Amino acid sequence: MAYQALARKWRPQNFRDMLGQQTTVRTLQNAIEQKRIHHAYLFSGVRGIGKTTAARILAKALNCEKGPASEPCNECTICREITEGIDLDVREIDAATYSKAEDVREIREVLQFQPARDRYRIFIIDEVHSLSGQAWNALLKQIEEPPPHVIFMMATTEMQKVPATILSRVQQLALRKITQEELKGRLAEIARDEGIDADEAAIELIARRGEGSVRDALSLLDQIIAFAGRTLTAPDVTAILGLSGNPFFARVTEAIERGDPAAVLDLLDEASSEGRDFKLLYRDFLGYLRNLLLIAGGAPERMLSMTPPELDSLRETAARFDYTELLRMTSLLLRDDEVVGRSEQQRLAVEIALLKAATLPRLRSVEEALASGSTPPPPSRPAPPRPPAARASSSPAPAAPAAAQASPPPRAAAPAGDEKARLVAAVAQKRRMVAGCLEKAETIRLDGSTLLIELSSESTHETEYLADPAQAEFLAAAAAETFGENVAVQVRVAEPAAAGPPAKKPPAAQDDPLVRAFQKHLGGEVVSRGPAARTRRDDEH
Repeated sequence: MAYQALARKWRPQNFRDMLGQQTTVRTLQNAIEQKRIHHAYLFSGVRGIGKTTAARILAKALNCEKGPASEPCNECTICREITEGIDLDVREIDAATYSKAEDVREIREVLQFQPARDRYRIFIIDEVHSLSGQAWNALLKQIEEPPPHVIFMMATTEMQKVPATILSRVQQLALRKITQEELKGRLAEIARDEGIDADEAAIELIARRGEGSVRDALSLLDQIIAFAGRTLTAPDVTAILGLSGNPFFARVTEAIERGDPAAVLDLLDEASSEGRDFKLLYRDFLGYLRNLLLIAGGAPERMLSMTPPELDSLRETAARFDYTELLRMTSLLLRDDEVVGRSEQQRLAVEIALLKAATLPRLRSVEEALASGSTPPPPSRPAPPRPPAARASSSPAPAAPAAAQASPPPRAAAPAGDEKARLVAAVAQKRRMVAGCLEKAETIRLDGSTLLIELSSESTHETEYLADPAQAEFLAAAAAETFGENVAVQVRVAEPAAAGPPAKKPPAAQDDPLVRAFQKHLGGEVVSRGPAARTRRDDEH
């Protein structure tokens, strides 16, 4: 006898064997016992959870020689023929290839005839959402008022594509996804009956990859048995399914959190060299981030379905991240899930999605600066190259004394404005908000052993913030490190100019609504205002 795939061999043949669909089963059995048989049923849910199977079992229960009964006998000729798909009165139609209006008209021509043998003439239409608009219109009247001997049973994975005019004429039965624990139990049971020695970790991985679909999980089990033989271990499952573990995803998350695009690309190249499927990699990464969010949010462990070592590893990783940042990262990556799934260039799609997520730290710094009302410090640029050294003279120059070479040169008087630029650059590496406030200072200069910071009377918030004892202590330490001297910090309001009308100060660029929108969504920084922009703004006033 030819080999039969596990998904077909273990397909339920009666209601009691249907996994996790107690509500649907009870509804159908009660309808049969109370003789309240509807003329049209619509089974909905994700792939591989039993929609078509439920329709077949219902067809057998209604037409069984010992029925109608709440359970088919699976022994009579009618039950066996429906199981084998050769019953003339129970017709299965694939709507994906039977979607035209003329195809539906063929059904209409058959409806008028009585069943050849069975109690009911039943039409099981799979993937019914694939029907065209004209086909729906042709089917509408038959679904609304079929002959008493006709029953329609439809199955769909995309309920939103079924017209409302159809939904109002059928009895809707939504099948739920199978839980992780239910799927693990069924896989372990089937493995035992098939004589397969599978450890718990292997079953756990297969059930997780099945994503609530019994058929998908059994197909994976079939594939892994073909690879590993009759003994299954977690490394076998990882190898055949191309899975990446939590340590890998922890490294990816850390690279995104610190805004390191080079590390992100390096990790994706590592995954590519190991033959990972990028679509599955991305989906697994989203699952990993979900687990981090659940742990960071204090969710109960039963929601995670993980082994104790995996939970300990996730807790250690989650402790290093802020809950809000994890939420933003996951939300951003979730937007690109559909793009990654549709793209033919999956590696490129995943690279772009993760590189976009790696800009979050930079965006966060911009938002913090805007919240404080200051301009973000400009990005650091590499120092210009030094000019080439002068050609050496033919006569040797006398060497400087060793003591003179060892001692540092005395600090020359800094040019005007140099203290401000040097201090802002040093502070920006540690506290960007403080650097933003310093940018608004009109004067920053050394006056003997005092670092004098003067701000305009309009910068009230910045003045109070910098005058705070904690910030003043930090500025004193930063000044000592920058200028090589221990100084006291004095923050004060600058005296207004003695004479002349006050110059009209254009509004800060970062206050412009358009600039704020660019900064929020694209992560841009205000570096300078061009003269054309200033002139145009002045003309408007």
